[in-house]
Amino acid sequence: MSYQPHPDRLKKSWEFQRAYKKGKKYWDTYFVIYVYHTQLRRPRLGITVSKKVGKSVQRNRVKRLIREAFHILKSELLPHYDIVVVGRTAACRLSMHQVQDSLNKLFHRASIIT
Repeated sequence: MSYQPHPDRLKKSWEFQRAYKKGKKYWDTYFVIYVYHTQLRRPRLGITVSKKVGKSVQRNRVKRLIREAFHILKSELLPHYDIVVVGRTAACRLSMHQVQDSLNKLFHRASIIT
């Protein structure tokens, strides 16, 4: 069985760099998001959580929560956007509902949610 890359995720370094340099930036206490308009027919997610946030267990938990919130909110997101979510240190203490609420507010501020 061959590996198929996930179509809704950013994987390449240049995709992240493009969002950082050319995208719009929005932030709150827990996350920073970069939103870049593309020609693709679906929103795609990239996640960055630095070692400042905590050890691997905490970082992976934050990434899992971000992925789950994105999965829940994806049906409401407008297509044609690459979204990079950067987890901040305060995100370690959040519940799933709080992550979803925070990202929902940021997506509304970025005007990429219906």
